[in-house]
Amino acid sequence: MTREVKFREADLSIVLPGTWASLPLGNDEAAEREIAALVRRQVGRDDRLARLRRDAKEQLRGMVAAARLAGAFRVGIALEILPGVPFPAAMILDYAPWPVPESPEQPDRAERLRALFPSAEILELGSGTAARTAAASVLRAGSESTADVKLQYWLPTREGDRLLHITVDAPTGGNTELYTDLFDAIVDSIRWFDVPDSSASA
Repeated sequence: MTREVKFREADLSIVLPGTWASLPLGNDEAAEREIAALVRRQVGRDDRLARLRRDAKEQLRGMVAAARLAGAFRVGIALEILPGVPFPAAMILDYAPWPVPESPEQPDRAERLRALFPSAEILELGSGTAARTAAASVLRAGSESTADVKLQYWLPTREGDRLLHITVDAPTGGNTELYTDLFDAIVDSIRWFDVPDSSASA
């Protein structure tokens, strides 16, 4: 199942596969309530899972704190991409400055992104030109381990005055390429809203 999610605070929409939860960033009490409800729903109430619930809450609290520090406007948590994993992916969205070119002859967006992120792959998507980096690692918890991929995307807004920055952290079960393709498609689905003319409305 996929659905289009509209982020009014960011003037964009995005199509997300499966089921996602959104963690509020503007209110500590609301965030704590949502985290507690989310952990109960995903982990369960069994007394034997108390430690797992506690660890999951700490993980989500840390994610919210890091997102606030980064100036993010939304944190999305995927709930069913990877079977058997309570929180299989996290996606944090924020805006980053888009440096003004030193030269008055502005290069195209692909060239500017390549200069700013030399290690990134440049993607031509339906949502525009984007830069993407991917870093794979192994997460270990006791005797258990799983492959993890961290993706970062930088996508110029339609007006070109700033960059939409998306950070994805996902345990992949070893199939890093599949997850990279999945999130490339998610970023490809982004569409920008028409921003109303404030002078006309006035």
